[in-house]
Amino acid sequence: MIKTINCIIFSLALLNSHAQINHKKELIKKYQAELKQDFNYFFSDCLINKDSDDCVNNLISKANNEYHQYLIGDVLYNIDPIKSYELHKKAIQKQPNELSFNLEFAIESHRIKDYKNAIKHYKIYKKIKESDYRIDVWLSECYLNLGNYKKAIEHWKKANHSENHTGIDKAIYIIHGRTDQIKKRSDLISKVKLKDSKSAYELIFLDMNWEWDWWNSNIQKYFLAKDLKTIKNIFGSESLEYLQLSTYKKVKELDSKDSIKKVLIDSKLILNNNQIPFNGKIASDLLRISFLNKLLTEEEFFKKRGKEIIELADKHKDEELLNIYAYLESVSTGHVSEQTDKKGWNEYKSEKFAISYFIGLADKNRYDDPNLAKAIEDFPNSSKIHWVKLNCAKIEGKDIKQDLIEILKKEFKTLGSYPGKFSYGLKNYFYLLENEM
Repeated sequence: MIKTINCIIFSLALLNSHAQINHKKELIKKYQAELKQDFNYFFSDCLINKDSDDCVNNLISKANNEYHQYLIGDVLYNIDPIKSYELHKKAIQKQPNELSFNLEFAIESHRIKDYKNAIKHYKIYKKIKESDYRIDVWLSECYLNLGNYKKAIEHWKKANHSENHTGIDKAIYIIHGRTDQIKKRSDLISKVKLKDSKSAYELIFLDMNWEWDWWNSNIQKYFLAKDLKTIKNIFGSESLEYLQLSTYKKVKELDSKDSIKKVLIDSKLILNNNQIPFNGKIASDLLRISFLNKLLTEEEFFKKRGKEIIELADKHKDEELLNIYAYLESVSTGHVSEQTDKKGWNEYKSEKFAISYFIGLADKNRYDDPNLAKAIEDFPNSSKIHWVKLNCAKIEGKDIKQDLIEILKKEFKTLGSYPGKFSYGLKNYFYLLENEM
């Protein structure tokens, strides 16, 4: 009889626990409406014209309750991860049974590597939203990092990659995507106002290649207009900085071969042996457009100006300029030389060149190669470099389990193994891990 009563009490407690979790959609909509004007000002005025930290602090000051904190935390998620975490933490402390608060706090905890707390709140959410396969993706990574590999595999399989691969890619980006662009723009503007030329080029490239995620970017037109005006005011309308960056904007907006050619020649950039911008990203973009439109050929440009590119790269210690040289070298000679790869890796600290170096070694790679150990240390999040070690382990008959686990951890952070940043690499590595268990 006592056991029966205890059982009933336990069952009632579970029912009450489930009943406590709620999702007050109408309340959230109400508070969204209250903050609409503040959000509009934040995005359409403040971030364009003022320091990002001031804008963030001003927006946070509008939070009068936990729902405001939750909503503002969402807005700041990809802008200021520290403030975003703090706001979501405050919200859930006040309303621990709000379903949306649990999800957002789980994601925030996951992002700062508080995996145990993340799992706790993911599970609360999953009990109500059983069909949300993203939770299984996130739980899989959390369990992987806590050393519970069977659970990691179990949740990965539940996510059903064959049916949900696109959503899985996006779910991984939510945790590991870029959060520095707004702050970076604000910092670059401060340096431009001190007449730092390098920052002017970086600023306009950022505005014109704004990353929405790992797969898409666009031009931030409002930022661009404001920032070009700032550069014009600081450096002058006839300055090299303003003229070259204005040309870059024009060329990116044109789709006619003849128009592009005319703008580049009139601006004395690249064509007819004219100046190459010292910023590698902008130089790379302009060269790519020139090659695509057959205004130049890679082989001829490498023959005539390859040495100049290397000298420019060394002068400015610009990885992207060296990458231009490597691309031209590979097109012209069929491969990137070991000398170029070593230079990029050791002098420029570039993961890209380190990967190229080990790919070039092919079957000469060895599991215990000190150079490979150094590369893994130099680039601790590179799943591609660690894959070289895993492949050597398989060939040399060594145990692969631990290296496989390390690759999985790195792959979750970057989706770096598979071309285009897709999660097929994760799928393959989980398949291998399951066979090793």
